[in-house]
Amino acid sequence: MKNAKMCPECMEKLKEAQRFCAACGYHVELVPDEVVMERFLRRPSPGGLFWTQAYALGTRQYLWFILSLIPIVGVVALFAMFFYGRRWSWKVGEWENFEEYRRRQILMDRIGYGWLATLLIGYIVVRTVFDGGR
Repeated sequence: MKNAKMCPECMEKLKEAQRFCAACGYHVELVPDEVVMERFLRRPSPGGLFWTQAYALGTRQYLWFILSLIPIVGVVALFAMFFYGRRWSWKVGEWENFEEYRRRQILMDRIGYGWLATLLIGYIVVRTVFDGGR
């Protein structure tokens, strides 16, 4: 079982297998590590959707990187990386441990969000500059 060391609500120290925080009454969910891993692997990956090529490289999915460069196949790769990228990366990535893998996934998702934000801001700026004279 995963040992919750601190209450996520009030940051009080918890004893092993404690189900409720003595300080604030927060219900602490005790979940096996395998369940936590499976939940993380089943989540879609925003980085795979918003920045497919970089996501494929960053998560060690080199075949998908090459496939994403082919125009029609690239659209398929985009959705494949979004829905299945985490699971595939875990299987083929030869990661040292799950924590290293998890950190990389979170980083790639943040980069994807940043890329999307950059594109949106660029679009707004261009629209404002070119539509401003009307």
